[in-house]
Order: sequence, then C-alpha cells, then structure tokens
Amino acid sequence: LLLAAFVALLLVAPFVLYPQFLIEIMCFALLAAALNLLVSYCGLLSFGHAMFFGAAGYVTAQAIKVWGLDPALGILCGVAVAVVIGALTGSLAIRRQGIYFSMITLALAQLIYFFALRMPFTGGEDGLTFRVPELLSPGFTLSEEPLVTPLGEVDLNGRLITYYLIFLAVTAIFLTILRIVNSPFGRVLQAIRENDFRAEALGYRT
Repeated sequence: LLLAAFVALLLVAPFVLYPQFLIEIMCFALLAAALNLLVSYCGLLSFGHAMFFGAAGYVTAQAIKVWGLDPALGILCGVAVAVVIGALTGSLAIRRQGIYFSMITLALAQLIYFFALRMPFTGGEDGLTFRVPELLSPGFTLSEEPLVTPLGEVDLNGRLITYYLIFLAVTAIFLTILRIVNSPFGRVLQAIRENDFRAEALGYRT
C-alpha cells in the first residue's frame, strides 16, 4: 500500500512541482537503490558508485552537446561507459574482501574524479552548462488542447512526457531490483553477506 501510494504521488507530482526537479530526484533515488543493493544485500561496502553515476553523466552530456547525438543515444552512450567502468572496477575489486574491497573502489573513484576535474571537456570545477533537451523533439506536443485536471489546465508538452518516460524507466528498474532481492539469487547474495564461508561450503562460490 505504501509503494502504491508513493507511485500515485509521483504520477501527480509534475502537475504541482517542476518536472526537471523531480527527474533529478528520481535519478538520485536510483543511485541510492543501486548502492543499497550492493551494501545492504551483498555486504560489499563500495565507495565507487558516484564514479559510475558521474562518468555516465559526463559522457551523456558530451554526446548530446558536442557530438550532436539524439538525447536517447546520448543516454545509451553514458550507460555503456558506466558498464565498462563497472566491469573493470568489479574485475579488480571483487578479488578482495572487506576493507581492501572498499579501498580499491575508493581509489578508482578518486582516479575518475581527478580525471573529470582536469580534463577540459568536462569543464573542470565549473562543470558542463547547456540546456537539457527533451527525449522527444523540443516542439513535440501530444495534444493542441490543454488537459483539464482538478489541479488546473496542463499542456502535454515534451518536458512533461519526458518526465513520464523517465518515471516508467525508474519504476521498472526499482521493480527489477525488488525482484532480484526476493529471488533465489538474492537469497544467495544475502547468505554470502551473512557468512561467506558457510555459503561456499554449500556450493556457492564467494
């Protein structure tokens, strides 16, 4: 019931609050959910999640602003870079446990941080500044007539539709994480977190 109420709240939220602000909240909520999955359920304390989040953001901005790619393709480029960095980080860090795992992720995160701070295309401490485009064309309108709601008339423009597209994606990812946690694989992860030696004795490699 609480989850359903929260989803309903997000459905009506863009009619009350600025959609771009809500989109940023959902993006950071995904970052928190990913970190929670790794730390709370897998028992792996990582200090490197901001590295994936930031690298994907920089590459997405570069692809849209400089390379002139479509926003959807820019997002895919950012995701691809985050996946590559995650695979490289995981291949190194997963060989260690405890504080050693955490220190490796922290060291790699600092490496990406200084890279982003010094490279000219990232803007350094000033960051990147440009107008965030809609996933759809800027002039896209679902209906010429405004939608009449109890909260007033609402224009079904590209920004509002972009919000709902991201809302659907975020909801799907949260449901996927929930399914992973409650699946047999998720139970194995929790068993490894509680006692990795016992889990290995039962036949699971840790």
